[in-house]
Amino acid sequence: MAGFLGSGRIYVDRKVAGVFQGFKYIGNATKFEIKENSEKKERISKDRANYGSALNTVFIKKPAEVNIALDDLDKDSLALVFLGNTSAVSVTGAAVTDEVATGFKGLILKTAQRKISAVVITDSTAVTTFALGTDYEITDASLGLIKVLATGTITDGQSLKIDYTYASMTSNKVAGGTNSNIIVRILFDGINQADQSKAVVNVFEGVLSPTSGVDFLADDFTSMELAGIANVPTGGTSAYEVELDVV
Repeated sequence: MAGFLGSGRIYVDRKVAGVFQGFKYIGNATKFEIKENSEKKERISKDRANYGSALNTVFIKKPAEVNIALDDLDKDSLALVFLGNTSAVSVTGAAVTDEVATGFKGLILKTAQRKISAVVITDSTAVTTFALGTDYEITDASLGLIKVLATGTITDGQSLKIDYTYASMTSNKVAGGTNSNIIVRILFDGINQADQSKAVVNVFEGVLSPTSGVDFLADDFTSMELAGIANVPTGGTSAYEVELDVV
C-alpha cells in the first residue's frame, strides 16, 4: 500500500462521423481527474418529536465527470478545445495575374495567397503602374500583406490589379466550432511515483467540451482544459475502469 503521486500519458481516440479514429498521444497533461457524482434525496420529519431529522436518505447515482488539462499546444489538442477538425494544407506555388483589390491610404490589403514576391500593382485599367516604396510597401510577404502609403498616389477606394508570384507552403489547419461536443475514448498510462507501480485507466466513452479558452498572448505557458461526462457505451457495463499494480 502506498500514496499516489501520478505521472503518465493520456491517449485519446476521437470519434468522427460515428467512427473512432485511433488513439493519439495528446502531449503533456497536467490534470486527469474522474469524479463520481450523486444526488441526495431525503425524507425529512415534520413530527414534533424529531422535527427536521432525516427519516430516509438515498443517494441517486449520476454520471461521472472527466476533467483534463493540457499545456502542449498542437493541432490535435487545439481541435479538442476548439470543438474543431484538422486538415493538412498544401499549396503549390504559382503566378497570379490581375488579382482585384481595393486600396485605402494608410491601410493594409491582403492578397489571396501568402509568401508573395515580384509584386506589381496597377490601376484597374492596367495603364498606371504604382511604385514600390512610393505608393505601397510590402508589410509582410509571408502573409501577403501590402500597405497603401498615405503619401502615395493611390486614392481611397481605388480599384487595383495585383500581379505576384507565391511560393509553395504546407500547414496544419484547425477549423474551429464545427462540433457541439467531442466524443472520445481515453487511455491513461500512468506510473505511481511513490512506488513505481503501473496504473491504467480506460474511459470507454467520454463526451467532452472546453471549460477554458486558449490565450495566445498569455504571460505564461498556455493551458487548455476539457471537462465532460463518462458514458457507459452501448453493450458495456461500466463507464471506466482503473487498474492498479499492473505487472
